[in-house]
Amino acid sequence: MKTEHTFTRREFLEGAVASASGLAIAQASPARGSVSTRRWKYGVVGSGTRSRNAHLPILRDYFPEVEVVALSDVTPENLQQGLKIYGKQVAAYSDYREMLSAHQELDAVVVVAPNFLHAPITLAALGAGKHVLTEKPIATHVADATQVIATAKKQQRILAVGFEMRYSLLFHRMADLLRQGAIGDLELVFAALFRGDWNPRSWRYTDPQTGINTNWRFLTYTAGCSLMEDGIHELDVIHWLVNASPKLIQAQGGNNVYRDRETIDNAGVLIEFANQVRCNFGFSLFAPAQDGLVMRFYGSKGEMTFRREPDAQYVVLNPYRGKSESIPVPYYQAGEEEVWNDLLKRRHADPMSNDNEISTYRVHREFLKSLETGASPFADGEGGRDAIHIALAAEHSLRSGQAVTWGSAEITL
Repeated sequence: MKTEHTFTRREFLEGAVASASGLAIAQASPARGSVSTRRWKYGVVGSGTRSRNAHLPILRDYFPEVEVVALSDVTPENLQQGLKIYGKQVAAYSDYREMLSAHQELDAVVVVAPNFLHAPITLAALGAGKHVLTEKPIATHVADATQVIATAKKQQRILAVGFEMRYSLLFHRMADLLRQGAIGDLELVFAALFRGDWNPRSWRYTDPQTGINTNWRFLTYTAGCSLMEDGIHELDVIHWLVNASPKLIQAQGGNNVYRDRETIDNAGVLIEFANQVRCNFGFSLFAPAQDGLVMRFYGSKGEMTFRREPDAQYVVLNPYRGKSESIPVPYYQAGEEEVWNDLLKRRHADPMSNDNEISTYRVHREFLKSLETGASPFADGEGGRDAIHIALAAEHSLRSGQAVTWGSAEITL
């Protein structure tokens, strides 16, 4: 990433949160105020942990202009818990297709189902003329993602992807600093996600051929791959901040500890981007979760990383010559204090989790604004397709032992 202007330290410290990052994230609406001038009718597909802990409470508490009129989940217990969480009169369905057929009045559908269902549900909703906000990944195959994007364009409907890390004030500040040349020309990224294992209470998929009942995140068919289920957030952020297409992806990994499943428990991924920036990304499910997320950007003049504390988060600049600088970045902005305080009271002690959840609120806020204006969301279908392409290329490389060139034919596992 080559820069032509040398910015002063004062410019770094006083720059707007999202001036160059591609999203006017600094313009928040009051938490319980209306984003839209009309009421929107939503259907939600999936009422598992992610839906009950994030999407349904956020829609219930902070968006009075949204009415969830229908909820669908194949698991009766999850469906009942989702209805209880939302707490308002909602039609309930075990089949999303029946929901779509019964509710022609729906404006939009929120998809919070296991990965392998994202593309078929999204295609069905788009085909029925609904706007869609789908959790990541947009699909488990690149060709399916391409079909989803084409269908949204044909139907002239908004397609948004739930990459909440793209809506974090922290990463927008880092994006700005990189564009401004805060560490010179970006040359190298070192990142790792050591997250602990998947939720053991996740929905279990029954293989129709064998009758075996398995946590859906353990299977290639239902999850896509481990990096597509998590790690994809970090890879998406890195791709965005590097600001260039991948060129070559290679990886090693496998199942060192959890050998009773198809999906891997660790990986080391090397990515060479078209602008010659290189990324080294590590991933583990068995390393202690407190090891968390590491993300360091090395440029020709210094290093940039971040630090999160309970009351504040910081972008940390470490020049190769000179003193380090910690730049404070707020967790919330004007109009979001109520959301943040609610998270502190009833949700997480971990500031990273709270940052992700307030960013999920921003995902919904921007989706509503896109419905109102027709503007494409920052986390759109093309970004969603690129993210699964990176994850699938890494998985293919570690299984085949071969490097994968970006733009090669459909990747199969």
